Amino acid sequence: MQDLSVTPIRILLLDDNALVRAGLRALLESNAGLNVVAEAGKNQAALGLVEKERPEIILFHEYLDHDDDSELLRKIMAVENPPRIILISGADDSQYHLKAVRNGAMGIVTAQNSPQILFKAIEKVHSGEVWLDRSLIADYIVQESSPTMPSKMTQLARKIALLSTREREIITLIGEGLKNQQIADQLFISEVTVRHHLSSIFKKLGASDRLELVIFAYQNGLAKLPE
Repeated sequence: MQDLSVTPIRILLLDDNALVRAGLRALLESNAGLNVVAEAGKNQAALGLVEKERPEIILFHEYLDHDDDSELLRKIMAVENPPRIILISGADDSQYHLKAVRNGAMGIVTAQNSPQILFKAIEKVHSGEVWLDRSLIADYIVQESSPTMPSKMTQLARKIALLSTREREIITLIGEGLKNQQIADQLFISEVTVRHHLSSIFKKLGASDRLELVIFAYQNGLAKLPE
């Protein structure tokens, strides 16, 4: 099986069921590009492992008590340099998925997906992208939108005015789902240049990651939400 990266991605498994954790560990460790550094139930010990092991990815298997899940997600996101979280969901519960995204999840993989899909999601989220269904992103935008006050509109306009023409082009292409190398090829620039532009975009717009940028772009007309 092909490695996902030269240096294995450090993963923490969180699930209250030891048998489920064992199965996930065996699956992940069949890929040399992944390294399960620790596992735990979803309790206070899990938070300690996040701070001790400094995983890059957390695979968070949902449980029936969604309130407890949400609380733990919030605590994980509050640590310094939090890892990126992928929710493994056994149910098609869009409201719970939306809540998980609000609390920091950058990817959602359903239990019906193949192992190859899980590996791909880990790779993409690790690289700073999101692994979310576009309809979920659309629902998130609708639910998070609220009547905009004039002062807030002015602040947004000022942020957007700071963007260069090239940065606007890159935001539009990101909204279309293109990855960094695809953007570089389309604009006839290097991937390094794309990353430099993205760093500038994040700083100007106050976006912390690609998901926030995509949502900001859809909300403010910098990119068109795919149909």
